[in-house]
Amino acid sequence: MARNDILNGFPRAALADLPTSVTGLPDIGRSVGHERLFMKRDDLSGPAYGGNKIRKLEFLLGEALAEGRKSVITYGAAGSNHALATSICCRQIGLHSISVLAPQEPSDHVRRNILMGRAAGAELHLCADYSEFPDVTEEASARCAERDGIAPYIIPAGGTNSVGALGFVRAAQELAEQLQPDVIYIPMGTGGTYAGLLTGFLLTECKPRIEAVRVVERAFRNETHIKTLCDELCRKLGIEQRVAEDGIVIRDEFFGEGYGLPTPEGRAAVELFKTLENIYLENTYTGKTAAALLHDLRAGALDGQTVLYWNTLNSRDFSAEIAAVDFHSLPPAFHPYFE
Repeated sequence: MARNDILNGFPRAALADLPTSVTGLPDIGRSVGHERLFMKRDDLSGPAYGGNKIRKLEFLLGEALAEGRKSVITYGAAGSNHALATSICCRQIGLHSISVLAPQEPSDHVRRNILMGRAAGAELHLCADYSEFPDVTEEASARCAERDGIAPYIIPAGGTNSVGALGFVRAAQELAEQLQPDVIYIPMGTGGTYAGLLTGFLLTECKPRIEAVRVVERAFRNETHIKTLCDELCRKLGIEQRVAEDGIVIRDEFFGEGYGLPTPEGRAAVELFKTLENIYLENTYTGKTAAALLHDLRAGALDGQTVLYWNTLNSRDFSAEIAAVDFHSLPPAFHPYFE
């Protein structure tokens, strides 16, 4: 039985609409000859912004509020979904958001996220590369401390630490009450979603295999990083049991040439989900994960199993808000994305 009370002692900001639903993917299932194919609708996890980041931010921003912080600094690439989600959630609860960003290949998705970050009131900084993050953070922290009377709350890239990952400990318990899948497909970026689910399922009768599909370079996140975070979560929660090392399996073969760079298989998966199920994915995270799922389904590797695709993408539409934003209002470093 799931220990649903284990998270009660941790502060949490009410940002999400939970539980998110589990729905079938019948048309895709018919196209590949698989009957028991489902999707977890975390794309609808929040009223203002969906996706997997909201679950993490409930605990991260809950801690920030409990500590009396007034400002939040976080990190990512130029079109970071996490940085944008942080900005939108901070606006909801009255915190000042600062996004420290690194260059990324231009795309419509990246441009939309930059503009929406501006619309959400975030303070945006585009660095030349990741090596500038510490200096920019130090300068921004000093300004916040002087203005707020308290240091800003720092959230790592992707919201991935033992606080943010609590959101997916909770998500594992939530899913266990909805469905008992044999296997789950998720994208793996910074690894908080993966580590949270692995740890969360220790608390339930549900013991699925999790296919974590790599979307970042291996040097950035690997099995050792995930194991370390799982162990830290177990200690935080007072769980004696540990996630087994051989239970941490990361799929590398759908990554392609780099972070944010589409693959042919990912593009085809995005198109199939749109055409058959009217589900919109993107090419950096969810498309590559869907490509792995479709490959395994077609290869017969999942025959007879109940399979769940965990949709981690925001599907809330903010077109109206970004239509009112002139890119010239952005810091000059961002202008080349629009010119």
